[in-house]
Amino acid sequence: MKYRLNCFFIFTFITLSASYAKSFKVDNIAQYKEKVKTVVPGDTIVLANGVWNDAQLILKAKGEDGNYIYLRAETPGKVIFEGASCLRLSGEWLHISGLIFKNGHTPRGAVIEFKTGSKDYAYNCVLSGCVIDKYNQASKDSADHWVDIYGKKNTIEYCYFGGKTNEGTTLVVWPNDSNSINNGHLIYRNYFGPRPRLGSNGGESIRIGTSQVCMNSSKTIVDGNYFEHCNGEVEIISNKSCDNKFVNNTFFECEGSLVLRHGNRAIVSGNWFIGNDKKNTGGVRVINEGHQIYNNFFYKLKGDEFRSALAIMNAIPDSPLNGYAPVKNVVITNNTYYCCALPWAFCIGIGERNRIITPESTLILNNLVYCPSEPQLVKSYDKTDGIMLDNNLMIGSNGILNGNGNVAGEFLNGKIWNLDFVYSNIKAKKLPFVKYDILGQLRGEAVIGAFQNKGEKTDIELATAKNCGPEWYKYSLIKESQKVKLQGEIINVAAGSNLLYQAIKKANNGDILELEAGEHLIDRKMTINKNITIRAASAANTKPVIKLNANRANDCIFELETNACLRIKGIDITGNSKTEFSAKYAFTTSKNAASGYSLFIDNCEISDFNVEGGAIYKAYRGTIADSIKISNSVLRNSYRGFSLGDEKDNIGKYSAENVLFENTIFNKFTQYIIDYYRGGNDESTLGGLLSINHCVFNEVANAEKQTILKLTGIVNVSINNSIFNNSSAKTLVRLSGTKNSISNCCINNCVSPKIENEAKSQNLMLINPQFEKKSFVLSKKATLIKKGTDGENIGLR
Repeated sequence: MKYRLNCFFIFTFITLSASYAKSFKVDNIAQYKEKVKTVVPGDTIVLANGVWNDAQLILKAKGEDGNYIYLRAETPGKVIFEGASCLRLSGEWLHISGLIFKNGHTPRGAVIEFKTGSKDYAYNCVLSGCVIDKYNQASKDSADHWVDIYGKKNTIEYCYFGGKTNEGTTLVVWPNDSNSINNGHLIYRNYFGPRPRLGSNGGESIRIGTSQVCMNSSKTIVDGNYFEHCNGEVEIISNKSCDNKFVNNTFFECEGSLVLRHGNRAIVSGNWFIGNDKKNTGGVRVINEGHQIYNNFFYKLKGDEFRSALAIMNAIPDSPLNGYAPVKNVVITNNTYYCCALPWAFCIGIGERNRIITPESTLILNNLVYCPSEPQLVKSYDKTDGIMLDNNLMIGSNGILNGNGNVAGEFLNGKIWNLDFVYSNIKAKKLPFVKYDILGQLRGEAVIGAFQNKGEKTDIELATAKNCGPEWYKYSLIKESQKVKLQGEIINVAAGSNLLYQAIKKANNGDILELEAGEHLIDRKMTINKNITIRAASAANTKPVIKLNANRANDCIFELETNACLRIKGIDITGNSKTEFSAKYAFTTSKNAASGYSLFIDNCEISDFNVEGGAIYKAYRGTIADSIKISNSVLRNSYRGFSLGDEKDNIGKYSAENVLFENTIFNKFTQYIIDYYRGGNDESTLGGLLSINHCVFNEVANAEKQTILKLTGIVNVSINNSIFNNSSAKTLVRLSGTKNSISNCCINNCVSPKIENEAKSQNLMLINPQFEKKSFVLSKKATLIKKGTDGENIGLR
């Protein structure tokens, strides 16, 4: 009776508490500030639908266990924070939901911050069903975070975070002091949308801890999240504290890895790394000790070295906290590697930062590696006596590997969620923590690999774009907002003054502007902030010409902004350098905000940007292109070519991920064709790529002490099938590093390239190319005919 009476009083108290809970609707920030002072457990503040501009909300209150204080949108998705807005919260048992941040940037260090003062943290609070979408600082180099988590037992669930282009990790957990260690935060079912390449460190999607506090225990759980095209840097997730769990997440076509960068005893289990044969897609990189990595599926990953499906690092002797600690007592078991370019890479990083300490007490057991088209399944960069292989089934292009811990056996085919996989009946050597497989199936008579069988019973739901993120932020709408419209309307543009400028201004994403023959005059720069194609109309017998009005000077003709994509085909562009009114550049970036943009030039002639200091293309500091491609074109009579050398801080930054010159003539440039600079070393990035194929460089860089191709620190350089002719440049090119090469090129009346640090040079021909008169086409008797690496002519195709 006493027990029943107590239950009655408890029930009555809860009922009365609920009946006194109030809901306050507020229409503006002033009303919000008044109402937030009065809220008690159970109360709700409802933000009115509409745009809240430059709104800085602070929620500092205390709910109770099972009786939150709520802050929510009147209608989820219809309360939009724009401009310089942010949210800070502290206290206990707070629940925030339904908000969107877009069209602006935070005025503080974070968009949403789980603290309101230096020690005023949040505890047992929930951020649910919120969106931060392209909410970026104006400059790529201006760093911020989108979510900073302090305190303990906080949950981030069903949120969408996508389109971050400036420096700073998307979501950070801070286990820095006694109020934030052993925090037990849960990051669950969130959708981490596309993040373009940053070109520097600081582009992670999640970071837990910092190097300074990496020995603190965080105990954060990252469970069931979906990561799509998170390409900011090599670390999609950066673990920098102890005792964290990364379970049941999906990494879809992400150019990077889950990196156990600092801290010990991480658990990595049940994750799906789906590469779909995309370049640079990675798996798990291992540093430090005590980790358990099991039941993961690595599918068609094409990264290598740091981005290998499994990368185990070398360490620094007596490493500082921000260095590389030794890999010790790590168990990697019951994983499946399916059609990966380099499944296992051991002792990575030996050539840099004195990383000479090899892994020890590392067990790789019960794994299944099925990569039948790959000749190399394991690549070791140093001694591997501290890595023990046992009971692994591996097949490559040379057949099943035997010996050294490998066993023979049969691969059986399975398919689940439209993904092929393999499993085997080879018995696993049991470990107590591997009780289930990747699908949640109990391992009775356990077998090797991530899959116990062909997927007869599935207790785990794969994290996807459909079941992660807020339900009201519809999957279809997300995809639509991210999708580049391949073709919109075709719009005819007549020759004349500023008609092209007006057409670009009015154009929608994906539109094609067809230029009639004649002169298209402009007297102001044309800003590109969307996906636009400019091409010659099919009826044009001669190439349309884009040029300045005769009475106006201008800095540039085209200016590229963030996420722009400009394609130009069959057009002449002139800088009018012989007149008083000229353009200094054909193309520039905006000075503060250009990242993730691309430029494609095909079958064009670009000439007369010969103002001193001018160039065909100019990238300003703090900007980065995804791709610049010039093909089937003629570039001539200009001062400089492609100026990508403004990043001079020497911390590993650079201005373009991919630069490609194909089947193009570069004729009569005063200085360099390209200045492509990356000072310092930043292993978070891809390091830039320059590809030159079937090009002709004639009379370029003839000014005193010039360089034809001015390259500094670019990791990937490939120069093939090209001709360098009649230049008095001091340097043709300096190639440095194992991924720099030049082959099957003709060098006539030019200095030879400088090759160092294991760069490669082969089949260079110091002969006259034998052009036809007044052209750059090879004569029928030229030695260079059919001598290219691809069996075609050296020089133009």
